[in-house]
Amino acid sequence: MEQPVFDIVNLDFYYGQMHALKKINMQIMPRQVTALIGPSGCGKSTFLRCLNRMNDTIQGAHVEGKILLAGKDIYSLSMHPTQLRQKVGMVFQKPNPFPQSIYDNVAFGPRVLGLTQDKASLDVLIEKSLRQAALWEEVKDSLHQNALELSLGEQQRLCLARVLAVEPEVILMDEPASALDPIATLRLEELIAELKVAYTIVIVTHNMQQAARVSDWTGLFWLGELIEFSDTKAMFTRPQKKISEDYLTGKMG
Repeated sequence: MEQPVFDIVNLDFYYGQMHALKKINMQIMPRQVTALIGPSGCGKSTFLRCLNRMNDTIQGAHVEGKILLAGKDIYSLSMHPTQLRQKVGMVFQKPNPFPQSIYDNVAFGPRVLGLTQDKASLDVLIEKSLRQAALWEEVKDSLHQNALELSLGEQQRLCLARVLAVEPEVILMDEPASALDPIATLRLEELIAELKVAYTIVIVTHNMQQAARVSDWTGLFWLGELIEFSDTKAMFTRPQKKISEDYLTGKMG
């Protein structure tokens, strides 16, 4: 039996006095896609940001309970946020390439972390990352073009390549297709299917059809609680909770 990548135990999260997440218990398994669904403001993006401590920057925010990554508490003093974010990368809702070349965007993380020793090995890593993000063929002759000149779909795949370049174990995606057109969305979904062979992926999506298409596991969040978490097929065909059924059939939410 494979061990979970993340083991979340009795997680509570607070924005100051506001109790945003309540007693979340979940295991995220390796090389699987876990989708988090639910209405706006229900806590799914807050939960996602807990997994790589992106909420640390918010004044007054604090966590109770445990999030274990490969058995290690990510909120312990021995786990530095930079070390954590190398292992657990994030692709955001809106593409956020740096205002510099395509090459320098992908090279940023490896340079900061000292992952390569010379330009030749950096070149190899950049090509590998862009190929994994299905962008190499489109940009191989224009690596020194400003990344902001790319289309939105290309920018999002560039941001994914930037995450892949630091060789993470987990990729978090916060509604990564919400700003994209249908063709770019389909390409991103195909990429997710390809990447899960090597990576664990957690995706927040407002699109239930997308969750059904791309994920192996689905968690439904509602008012800060994890209402139901199960195999995706079971969630969409045989939900166990009345709230889940009502949300999935459009009666609520």
